[in-house]
Amino acid sequence: MLNQTLGKLPIQAFFSQANGTVTSWWSWLAVFWFAVMLWFYGQMIFGIPLAVVGMVVDPSSLEAIMESQNGSNATQGGGYFLALGTIIAGSLAAFLIYILRNKSSDAAGKISIQIASVFGILSFFALIYIVMTGSGSEDAAMLNGWMAKSALVYMFMLMMFPPMAVGLWLGVKHVQKRTILSLHTAHFRFRWGRMVFAMLVVWAIAAISSYIAHVSGLSKAELVFDPVRFWKYLPITLLFIPLQSATEEIALRGYLNQGLGKYIKNPWIVFVITSAAFASLHLSNPEVAETVKEHSIWVAMSGYFFFGLFACVLTYIDGGLEAAIGMHAANNMFAAAIVGYDSSALPVPTIFKVGLNTQLDSIMVIVSLALVCLIMYLTRGPLILPELTQSKESDVFS
Repeated sequence: MLNQTLGKLPIQAFFSQANGTVTSWWSWLAVFWFAVMLWFYGQMIFGIPLAVVGMVVDPSSLEAIMESQNGSNATQGGGYFLALGTIIAGSLAAFLIYILRNKSSDAAGKISIQIASVFGILSFFALIYIVMTGSGSEDAAMLNGWMAKSALVYMFMLMMFPPMAVGLWLGVKHVQKRTILSLHTAHFRFRWGRMVFAMLVVWAIAAISSYIAHVSGLSKAELVFDPVRFWKYLPITLLFIPLQSATEEIALRGYLNQGLGKYIKNPWIVFVITSAAFASLHLSNPEVAETVKEHSIWVAMSGYFFFGLFACVLTYIDGGLEAAIGMHAANNMFAAAIVGYDSSALPVPTIFKVGLNTQLDSIMVIVSLALVCLIMYLTRGPLILPELTQSKESDVFS
């Protein structure tokens, strides 16, 4: 069945969704800044109840936090609060100046934009400072301990991701003046069925590959099912893991791919860049720290890189994020509910547990996701651009 894409490849149609609107380089930076700031505020909003619940379920962590604060000098503490104040004041000032610019004359409006940019840059660099100095391996270990003890901590942690997606939706709608649908797909509507089908394919392949690895002795699975704890965590996994996974796909395979695709004509170069960015976001994961004790950082990050690359391949095949979102959500739900392992970034109760073997995991990622991509390629349907249909369904996510 031929794709109805006006002679374009699906990925070209997806990249071109960013054309013909307010999509100059400054708009990409502005929307990215806005999404990152909303992510930061999401960290604050959900981080407070997360920390409160964590200290309730693990009172000893409060003492550890106090000792950590006493161990830091006044200069470090002052620098942190100065950066925090700069983020809040700078981001609010930049946002308000941008909103009010339309009430000014053209000359005053340009000056307003320049002032807003200065505040935005200051807030962004202050955020980088906090990210680089604000937390360490001890904090990550503490968070993992809280998640293992409380389903509420697990929920609040996952709720920190969607604010970034909200920022991207608002940004492409009101700054870049394009539909929210265009950020997700080149099709005239979002293909929910395609997303669900990708989830089913991933679950089937993950179950089969895990069984083969177990019976072959490559990765023995141990039954660790604890029904009391499992049923507390499962609803949160089913409800919030898809939101977390979708946010990463919208940000990387959607927004970043489209942005780079405007300036880099070879999509595979774009895919390598965004896959490397995806891998870098997982550098602080506990399984990475565990792996580098015996292997190089390249081995530790290889699985994440290839995971991101295969998500890009799904976007290439479909001209949209539907299958990539389904694949990502299904993979994370399987790891959070069915087969987990020690030192996981999601230390939640699963039915089975296996030992951490990064080299084997990377090979399984390549083989399994290559099979997923093959199945999705063979079952692909026509890509129909919004301009080729008068259906009101094209207004979904408008």
